[in-house]
Amino acid sequence: MIVSINENWTNAETEHTDHLKKIIRNFLYSQLSICGPKTPAYYFVRETRKLIISHKLTDISSSITILGAHTKRLGRQKTRLLKELKKVFNYDRFISKYGTWNAYTLCKKSKARICPYCNHAYAFTIECKDGAFRPTLDHFFLKDQYPHLALTLYNLVPSCSSCNSSLKGEEDFHQTPHLNPLFDNESITFQLFSTVNPSGLLDDISLNLQNVKLAATAPLNCVKSQNSLKTFIINERYEVLLMEAIDFFVAKTDYEEAKINTQLELQFSEASLLRFDRTKYNRYLLGKMFADLYDAF
Repeated sequence: MIVSINENWTNAETEHTDHLKKIIRNFLYSQLSICGPKTPAYYFVRETRKLIISHKLTDISSSITILGAHTKRLGRQKTRLLKELKKVFNYDRFISKYGTWNAYTLCKKSKARICPYCNHAYAFTIECKDGAFRPTLDHFFLKDQYPHLALTLYNLVPSCSSCNSSLKGEEDFHQTPHLNPLFDNESITFQLFSTVNPSGLLDDISLNLQNVKLAATAPLNCVKSQNSLKTFIINERYEVLLMEAIDFFVAKTDYEEAKINTQLELQFSEASLLRFDRTKYNRYLLGKMFADLYDAF
């Protein structure tokens, strides 16, 4: 994760919670007509229903712990439980545009425009009579391993297909902690530098471009950050974007010099020259990288 989107779903909370409550309520009621012991999913959902609809990471994590206890107790029967939960929290139905509340109506409520994992691919929704597309919804905690969280709002991260499918794949973020865009603060930062002369970056940009590097770094003691850098191959991806970083750095440098030269009496704003507003960095592709380079001044 590069950019935090911890307020992303605030406009969708009420409708999605009502949708999920209805699914749970209908399932539990359907089990009441069964004489004798109910299905394994019934006992699990009854115990965790408040956790499943929660907007708190601690509650979501607690539901995973409870699932582990149920599957351990069931032994070989655990496969039945997981299949039942997948049927109850039917993600395939949710993404099929069925009903008034589905993946498209949810994604339209998303505030994010950019994939928070990489910050260099768009993740917005368009739906019109001529066609439609939306971001992929990454299940931060895998829906195949934790099927009760398949529709949990704060387990759905609007992201690009490269991050969701090509890179994350089946990585279990519960077992291997990663930065969670919906809950964690930003901790990955970008730096443009000269490998030969730290104080001669501008000279190397002009004369020795091979000496100029862009690096994404994170606190060494933060396992989540280090895992995120590795899983989403952030440095490898941003290495290809070196020229974008250099162009921004040069534009910012030119602006600072023009601002000092009062004789020019230039009439333009920093945002118009840079095509970047620092206060709204999370609205731009590569916005976090630009913000870090901006702050370096």
